[in-house]
Amino acid sequence: MAEVTTGRRGRLLPGARAAAVRVATAAGGRGGAVAILLLLVLGFFIATPDFLTADNIRNVLRQYSVPAILAVGQTLVIVSAGIDLSVASTAALSGSLMGVAFAHWGWPEPLAVLLGLAAGFAVGAFNGFVITRLKVPDFIATLGTLAAVRGVALLVTDGLPVPDYTRAVEGRRVPGSVATLGAESVLGVPLIVVVAAACALLGWFLLSRTKLGRAAYAIGGNREAARVSGIRIEQSKWWIYVISGLLAAVAGMMLTGRLASANALMADGMELQSIAAVVVGGTALFGGEGGVGGTMIGILIIGVLANGLSILGVAEFWQRVVNGLIIVAVVALDQWRRRVASRATDAPATGGSGGLNPSPPVRGGTGSRGP
Repeated sequence: MAEVTTGRRGRLLPGARAAAVRVATAAGGRGGAVAILLLLVLGFFIATPDFLTADNIRNVLRQYSVPAILAVGQTLVIVSAGIDLSVASTAALSGSLMGVAFAHWGWPEPLAVLLGLAAGFAVGAFNGFVITRLKVPDFIATLGTLAAVRGVALLVTDGLPVPDYTRAVEGRRVPGSVATLGAESVLGVPLIVVVAAACALLGWFLLSRTKLGRAAYAIGGNREAARVSGIRIEQSKWWIYVISGLLAAVAGMMLTGRLASANALMADGMELQSIAAVVVGGTALFGGEGGVGGTMIGILIIGVLANGLSILGVAEFWQRVVNGLIIVAVVALDQWRRRVASRATDAPATGGSGGLNPSPPVRGGTGSRGP
């Protein structure tokens, strides 16, 4: 039986090294997020009978479907070692532009919806161009876009909710298909949840089954190695930001349907929710590791936490404190996992192993992909 003590220099012996790798892997990443989600559900179930009911579960899923759609696009960006701070502003612009085109300008519904999608495409394409061609860092580029796009949305709507009944075509509010998907249910399942699930499946497929997804992991894992291997980094990054913009447009239109109106300030703060969901779900903030499945767990953690605290009557100010501390704790746990796994796998296999082979290295990058 292999010893689990350390050598003279405090290095883990093979048996202990393997155990440390297993514990660290289970404690962090998506495994840690699942454990936190289950603990939250159990805790709120014990604390209040109003939490684990069908109506409340539907309420959580409906309320956090829009941040979930934003987080899917954010996952693609962060896996490729980028960040998109403009997703919430893009959602507001797309929803507002669609609403204005349909209710104020009298456009046919399909054209109004296409205009909203085109707005998301344009913002994503602009972000990609500034980042890949002008070499502006992702954070700075999308921070500028965040402010600029929100300003464009205010210009489009004149700072007023849409529809503005003093200018709207009589009888027009929001496109019927958008209102149905955003607010209606089928067999008790909100359609907005179905849209969010479809977007999550799309994001999973792109990351795990396409050349663009493999490029995203490679760029995030080691940019220079990806370049040497022949990956067209600039083109791949451009498309990743375009997809993020398009998903933000879908989120904005779903939010418009859910609220039965649009305004330039809607979705405020959801860019931070999307980033938090990605990181809490186990995606490495510096890229190369993670997946959409973990992000969906992350958004559930945020949603369950906020909903449970509200039911318990915790003030919103304290909810912000708790949410922030949970995010910091999960990221700290993930960093601890990485350090332990790295030290365990890098330690030499000497002494007390009884001839056992050293444990295989824990892979990062593409080896940590998940649905």
